[in-house]
Amino acid sequence: MGILIEQMRREGYEMCVSPPQIVTKICPDDPKKVLEPFEEVVIDVDAEYAGTVIDSLTGGRKGNLMEMHDDSDGKTRLVFEMPSRSLLGFTSEMATSTRGTAVMHHYYVGDREWAGEISKGGGGGGERGKMVSNASGKATTFALSNLSERGTLLVETGDDIYPGMVVGESSRGSDMEVNPVKAKETNNMRTQSKEERLILSPPKRYTVEELIGLMADDEIIEVTPKSVRLRKAELDAGIRVRAAKARKKRLDAQNSNNNSSNNGAGNKKKGKRG
Repeated sequence: MGILIEQMRREGYEMCVSPPQIVTKICPDDPKKVLEPFEEVVIDVDAEYAGTVIDSLTGGRKGNLMEMHDDSDGKTRLVFEMPSRSLLGFTSEMATSTRGTAVMHHYYVGDREWAGEISKGGGGGGERGKMVSNASGKATTFALSNLSERGTLLVETGDDIYPGMVVGESSRGSDMEVNPVKAKETNNMRTQSKEERLILSPPKRYTVEELIGLMADDEIIEVTPKSVRLRKAELDAGIRVRAAKARKKRLDAQNSNNNSSNNGAGNKKKGKRG
């Protein structure tokens, strides 16, 4: 998908890319169960990075380690079974964490019961939060220098910014609203600290394929011949907040119903034994 989108971009097409969705099925034996595609993943990696790979796949990505054995060349072969959706974005993450020493193969093995919510933060952590712009204009060095202390920037000075655009990855696990176009206050007083030159690290540039694995369910990729941007599907911050509260309320109600039904089933079994 990433290769196709990149080719179309170079040919002059513009598009928005939404998060890919897996095709689920209803279990024929139990209509209440939802099935999703699972894959067998085989990774050959240097023994020193085997723990890193295991930690990444068996945590929030819901992978199960099936086999693990070493060979005489100092390599370790790891075999996992995991949901297909868990592999989105993992290729680039693995290349970074193993310094390019890992080789991965995977193939579809069948439909299994829905594994639940996954997180791609690595090591069982949550999703990476984003820094989302709440203003429009040109990014300024003054504003970006402050934001660089809170995470990794995806833009640089002079880039066009608009509300709802993702300008960086947050070091926190949740999104934060930021102002990357804020200018430095000017006055007639000169001090040594204010005259110091601000130097920013180069922004992190993702390819289309990497952004597909990075984006959350409420984000889309804006692709044009000149740029590739990550943005929120809903640009209005107020609407996003209300939607997040409603989604959380639905999840809490669903969890409460599930716990009630489980407790009811347990009490029913106890009554039968009595």
